[in-house]
Parts: sequence; C-alpha cells; structure tokens
Amino acid sequence: MASSELRTFRAPTMAQALAEVKKALGGDAVILHTRSHKVGGVMGVGAKQLVEITASSPKGSAGGLQVRVPARAARSAVGGAAGGTVGGAGAKVEARPARVAAGVSQASGAATVREQAAEPVGTRATATLERPGGRVVDRLAVRTPLSPESTKDRIILEDELASIKKLVGQVLQCSRQTAAHVSHASRPGASSASASAVLALGPMSEPLFANYMRLCDAGVPAELAEEIASDVRGALTPSQIGDAAVVRNAVLTRLASMMPVVGSMETAAPEDGRPLTIALVGPTGVGKTTTLAKLAALYKLRYGKQVGLITSDTYRIAAVDQLRTYAQIIDVPLSVVMTPEEMTEACRGMRGCDVVLIDTAGRSQHDATRLDELRSFLEVCVPHQTHLALAVTAADSVMYRAADRFGAMSPDRILLTKLDEAVNFGAVAGLCRRTELPVSFVTLGQEVPDQIELAKSEKLARTVLDGEVVA
Repeated sequence: MASSELRTFRAPTMAQALAEVKKALGGDAVILHTRSHKVGGVMGVGAKQLVEITASSPKGSAGGLQVRVPARAARSAVGGAAGGTVGGAGAKVEARPARVAAGVSQASGAATVREQAAEPVGTRATATLERPGGRVVDRLAVRTPLSPESTKDRIILEDELASIKKLVGQVLQCSRQTAAHVSHASRPGASSASASAVLALGPMSEPLFANYMRLCDAGVPAELAEEIASDVRGALTPSQIGDAAVVRNAVLTRLASMMPVVGSMETAAPEDGRPLTIALVGPTGVGKTTTLAKLAALYKLRYGKQVGLITSDTYRIAAVDQLRTYAQIIDVPLSVVMTPEEMTEACRGMRGCDVVLIDTAGRSQHDATRLDELRSFLEVCVPHQTHLALAVTAADSVMYRAADRFGAMSPDRILLTKLDEAVNFGAVAGLCRRTELPVSFVTLGQEVPDQIELAKSEKLARTVLDGEVVA
C-alpha cells in the first residue's frame, strides 16, 4: 500500500476498530478521520452502532508488520468471537464455560474446529483444526498471560500500550478538530473555505495541538486559530515542533502580530494649529466617561498638558455630573453641548488648550438614527484621533457588530475596556483582524487616574493564550 493510500476500518466498538487498524497498519498508523453511525434496522428500529476509522500507514505497505496483541485484547478476542467467523467463510466458534470452541462442519472440503479442554484462564487455550477424516492439519494456540513473564515481555507490553495511547490521542485530536470545524461552520457568515481548513490542518504535535486548543477555548475564531497553528508548523523544524517552550513562543509571536497596537501616547501639537482633539465613541455602558477622565489625568499630571473636556452625553442620568466631578478633581475646564452648533463653539473656546478630549453619548449599534446624530457631532469637531471604545466583557458577536456599525464614525484605533472583568479574551484577535485597526489603550478597572495603560501586542497575546490579564 502506498503511503498516500487510505483504508477504512469498521467495527461495533472503538476498541475493536483500533485493534483492526493496528493489526493491518501497525502501531505507527495515522488516524485521519473517525465517525460513529447506525446501520441496519427498519426505520431506525433495531439498528446497530458502527464505528468507522479512516487511517493510513506512513511506512507504505503494512503487510509485513508483526503486531503482538496485549493479554486483555487477546482474551477479549477469544471470548468475543462467539458466533462470529474465524478464519475462512463458514468456520465458526462458539464460547462455552472453561472451553475454547465447539466444532462446526461445513460443506465438503471444509475444515472443522474440534473442541479441546482449555487450561485455566490466563495461561493457554488451544484448539486443533482437522480435515474430514480426522487428519490434524494445524494447531492454533493463543497465549494470554495475566502479567508479563519477563522483562522483555513487559517492555513489549509497554510499547503496545504506548502505541494504543498514541492512536487514541490521534482519534481525540481528530474528533476535537471536527468539532471545531462544525462549530465554525454553524456560525453566521462563516466561509466554507475557512471552515474546511480546520479539518485540512491534519495531525499536529502534542505541544502545537495543546496551544491550538487553548486558542479555541479562549474564543479565538476558528479560522485564526487554524492559521496560527498552520503558520507555526510551517515555520518550525521537526525537532522544534515537539518542544513545548519553542512552540508556545512561536504561537505567541504569531498571535501578537495579529493584534497591532499604537504603541505610544501622542503629545505633539498637530500641524493644523488646533489642540490635539481626541474623541471617544462606542456603545452604551463600555466606560467611555471614566476612560476619558483617565486620559485627562494622564495628559495633565504626567505630561503637563493643558487639557479641556467636552461632553455631548446629556442623555444618561448624572453623566454630566460624573464628568464635572472628574474635571474639578484634576482642575480642567468642561463644556457641555447638546447640538452640533454648540460643539463647534465649545471647540473654538478650547483653542488655548493643548489637548481637547470629547466624550460622546453611548449609542446602540442597532439605532441608525442615533448613530447618524453622533456622526454629525464628530463632523464639526473633526477629531485628530477617534477611539472606538469596546468592552471585552461583551460577547464576540456583539463586539463585531458594534465595530461594523461604528465604522461609520471613521475610528482610527480601538480602546479596550474592562479587561479585569472578562472571562476570555480571544475575541480581541478576531476584532483586530475584522477592523484592521490598532489598539491604543486597555483599561483594567475603574480607578482614576490609574488602571489604564498603553496596549502592547506581546501582553495582549499572553493574555489571550493564558486566559488572564498579564501584569
């Protein structure tokens, strides 16, 4: 059999199917696909379960491989053959207590298996095969020791168990990749190409597969997790792909490259002569007002800039009072506007400041009218930076939808809030890929002026992979 040839094995149970794989292809067989289905019956009644495994042998022909069957498997084979075919067509074996088999004759020329007294279970079981007329032509013997009789036998048994463990591991790996494929294919808008790529990924080394599943469990979109695993496998040598530390670093590097960041806090005066104008937009409840106060404190206290605040959030109860309290604490001016015309006047009144921070009202991504109103405010203030604030605690579908709808505001960067409250962080990678925008800041709590920091790709990657915020 050529190395590229595939063979399919079917059996009532997974254990029996694996035994057939091993018998035919050897311990180095590669499991490519598994499935379980029912056959027979009438309208589903009386159907029997059948396990099907598709495998191939990397060594080419497996016909010459000698496979030793462990003791437990041998006893199962003897006991489980009752009523089944052993050898050629028509030769059958019936199980009896403390016996091996009862002879069953066939048409002329057929062989008969004669019953022999068996030794106690766990030692030796024998049967003789006779032609009609009583002539003995062969003798079958199955030795099933309860424990290895020598060091050599023990080593052989351990090798066989390790081989079975490897086969089972490949089955589980294939099953989990199939589950990831089905999960991705069921998502709205999932492409058939990216969905089938999950199955096309094929067997991976244990360290790579472990990191791949960690990415999936963290909520990284299936197509991105597959892309990372594929790139890492292609970049590493065969010796490196088995090193857990090397694989982890490669995965982190590839993941970090998918999450670009701004990298610095801009403080220089713009070329147009206006104050550096920064606007925050986003859905309701993501923490824009608190984040704006943190940014004001950073520019005022750390960089010594003259800061001015403008808010158009007159819809939320006590929103203005909240921001006014922050403005008084850090001693910066605050203007409240209700129309685009008032926004124009407020910006003109802040000409003496170095930095102007604009807080906007939170809007539902489903409310097209309110989003158009928000865009009218931004058009008159013409911000140099527009941060799209999104809470990592939201479901990935909610984040993606908000990013799509707020794209009409022309944001040029993403600001991630509430990392301290999130359960997993994989959606961040999908968000960056979807929007193609860098991440500016991340917030880790509500304390002002602390718990805000510049985003770093390496820290974001470790946060995603490890499932916790990296200090």
